[in-house]
Amino acid sequence: MIAVERVTVLVPVYRGSPQLRGLLEALVRDPYPDKEVMVCVDAPTEETRALEPKYPWARFTWSEERRGKVNALNEAVAMSTGEYLLFIDCDIRLTEEGFVNRVAEALRVHELVDIKKLILRDSLLARLVSYDYLSSSITNYIFNRLLGRSPQFNGACFAVRRDTFTRLGGFRRVICEDLDLAFRAYEGGVSFRFADDIAVENAVDPNLAVWIRQRRRWGIGLGHWILGHLRGLLLSSLRSPHAFLAALLVIFPSAPLIALSVSLPNDMFMKLLSLGLILLSSFQIYLVPSVFLVAVFLVVVKSLMAATVSYVGTGLVFMLGARRLGYHFDPLEYTVYFLVYNPVWFIMTLVSLVRVMLKLMPPELDWKV
Repeated sequence: MIAVERVTVLVPVYRGSPQLRGLLEALVRDPYPDKEVMVCVDAPTEETRALEPKYPWARFTWSEERRGKVNALNEAVAMSTGEYLLFIDCDIRLTEEGFVNRVAEALRVHELVDIKKLILRDSLLARLVSYDYLSSSITNYIFNRLLGRSPQFNGACFAVRRDTFTRLGGFRRVICEDLDLAFRAYEGGVSFRFADDIAVENAVDPNLAVWIRQRRRWGIGLGHWILGHLRGLLLSSLRSPHAFLAALLVIFPSAPLIALSVSLPNDMFMKLLSLGLILLSSFQIYLVPSVFLVAVFLVVVKSLMAATVSYVGTGLVFMLGARRLGYHFDPLEYTVYFLVYNPVWFIMTLVSLVRVMLKLMPPELDWKV
């Protein structure tokens, strides 16, 4: 019999999750012969505590106080015994047969494996969030194909070899611990694979207020991540500008719209035309409205040109990416995502980055670092 590596599955939980029972059931059914499951629970509810006797093969660790995800996972890793570490958030659903074995096979070749996340499209907000996850997957696909490694990944479900995790120093106490670990692995030359052939499903809370709190936290975390790794990000961007620019445009497809609106120049002809109309209006008063109409027309045309170029260009990238990576793509949904959802997230990110740069007091975050 061929020896298999032990896989430690680590599931962080704050209070509880409607998907936790289903996740544990899927791990029960998974046939991988050598795995240990550790469920790290902070501030548990009674419903969460009631799960422990039903799954005696899983090791539950409890904390009445909120330790925070980073502290809970680092403590669990220190107590675990697996050569491979598989991190799965408690709102993830496992739907593939032999999931753990497929992850282990990927880790035998690569040190760090990011697993494709699909969104449970059961609400309007979830359908829009799915394009965020598609953009993250396209970004990882780009970096994986061009550079063989990636400076970012989505930490909701990923796997890493224990010795690699230890060498990197584990999770640091930051808001976006997955981004921080990813960039340290990127700079350290860790072998990376985006496993687009292995998928999990991610549940999304349909409450808009929950989304706003989450994105505010992510924005602050992203700002700290950018400033904390600024030198490395700049050097990496200079070495591989094609990959980083492509990734930026995929993560924020609305950014070209803003950039084009600002940078698209009014050429000399337009300026001379406007000046001529103003001069003519000084002699013929009825020409005054035409001056304003032309000015408004030029602004509208400029904005429409920028919007059309951005929308069509990024829409094609998302459509082709969805087809290649097995995601759902709907033109109407993407239009709402492009015109409303992504600009809001982009502005929240910029505001958060400015706040971090100016060292302003951060807003109250529902998170423990």
